[in-house]
Amino acid sequence: ARVAKSRRHYARLLWESDGILYDGDEVQVGLMAQYQPPAGRIGVFLGNKSAAAIYDISIAVVSKEPDLVSVEPSAGQSALPASLMQMAQARIYFDVACKQLFAASPVLRITYTLAGAPTVLELQLPVTAAHFLDPVTISVADFFARWKQLGEAAAIGESQMVLKTGFLGSGDAVPWLRSVVGGMGFALIQGADPAPDNIVAVGIATTEDSRFGCLMRVEPKPSHSLTRVTIRATNETIAKVVATNIAMIFESR
Repeated sequence: ARVAKSRRHYARLLWESDGILYDGDEVQVGLMAQYQPPAGRIGVFLGNKSAAAIYDISIAVVSKEPDLVSVEPSAGQSALPASLMQMAQARIYFDVACKQLFAASPVLRITYTLAGAPTVLELQLPVTAAHFLDPVTISVADFFARWKQLGEAAAIGESQMVLKTGFLGSGDAVPWLRSVVGGMGFALIQGADPAPDNIVAVGIATTEDSRFGCLMRVEPKPSHSLTRVTIRATNETIAKVVATNIAMIFESR
C-alpha cells in the first residue's frame, strides 16, 4: 500500500468544495463535495495519467469512526469501468452522514493494476466534522454576549492558537482569510471588531441528533507575521477540528 502525501491539496479542500486531492505520475484524484448538514455527497474522480490502460479498479471509503460518520456508495449509479484508457476518467459518488461529531477523517482507498503491477493508494479524505457547519448571522451584541457566556462556561470547547502567517504581507491576505473562514461554513459578522482586519464569525455544526454553536475570532498581526485564532464552541470536538483545519490551511498557504 502507498499512503500518498497530498497535504496541500487536502488543506485546500477543507474550505473549497472541489479540486484535486492527489496528483501522481500514474493517476490524478479529484473531489467534488456538496453538504446539507448533517448529510453530504462526495464525488471522486479518478483520471489515468499513464501511457497505458489501468485495470481492476476499485474505489472505496473506510470510516475510522463508523458509529459517528458513515460514508457509503450512492445508490443507483453505474459500476466502475473494467478498465480506464489513457487520459480517461472514472467517477463514483458517496453519501456521507454525520451521526455525531467525529475527530478522524475517513480514508479513501483506491486500487488498480498498471502493466501487471497492482497499486493500492490510500488518501486521507477531506471530510471532517467542520464540513457540517452552516453559517449563522447574529447581531454584534448577541455575538459578544454568547462569546462571554461560552468563555465562562465550565464544560466548554475552546481552542486558541497563535499561528505563523508570513503571507500577511501580501495585499490579498485579509480577503483570503475572509474567504477561508466563509468557505469553512461560517458567517462573518461585520463591524463586530474595532480592528478592521480582525474576523468575527459564527457557524452551527449539525449532526443527526444535535446542533452545536461555534464562534471564531481571527486576529492577524502583519507586523509580527502572526495570527491569533480563538474558537469557542458548545462542543469540544468541533472546536478542536476547526482549529486543526485552520492551522493546516494557514500552513499550506
